[in-house]
Amino acid sequence: MGMSINRFAWRAIIAIVLVMAAMPARAEKLTFDHRLYPPLKAVLDNGDKDRIAYDASNPRYVVDLIAVTGKSASDWTEALEIIARSPAKGVRSARDWKAELEAKADHSCTAITAPIAEDASSLTFLRQLDGCPTARAAITYVRILGGKRSLFMLSVMFKTQPDRATMRQWLALLQSARIE
Repeated sequence: MGMSINRFAWRAIIAIVLVMAAMPARAEKLTFDHRLYPPLKAVLDNGDKDRIAYDASNPRYVVDLIAVTGKSASDWTEALEIIARSPAKGVRSARDWKAELEAKADHSCTAITAPIAEDASSLTFLRQLDGCPTARAAITYVRILGGKRSLFMLSVMFKTQPDRATMRQWLALLQSARIE
């Protein structure tokens, strides 16, 4: 394929894979094609460590955040967040996790949620929060995947409305996600 990725990009990709491997024994791993969204690939190829945050302080709930546009993982306008978690009481499937998210949401904000795709083990939806000061992002595309021993959530977050081409590329990336 003629792909050239620098050492940091490989380390970032390996770190993401290791995040998924940090789950309990015999856990599944999440894979997706990061090349489907060129700006994400560019961040991973660039090697800007400030734009990637990794939190494995709780091995049962591991979080990666990659700032696709912005200065850092704490100051971004477009980001990908990947969460790997172990199933818990009441949260054993993609639907359960979505229900948990809705129950924990700030109900003082008006949220519009629209389904995009669903199958037996995953669901993809759009969540939009207009004028909500407590929201991390105004627009979030979410894909939750449920495996036999693991759950994964990919959230593509935007501070402002993305253009159609950007949305199509991100949705293709989300659709490429699978559990192995």
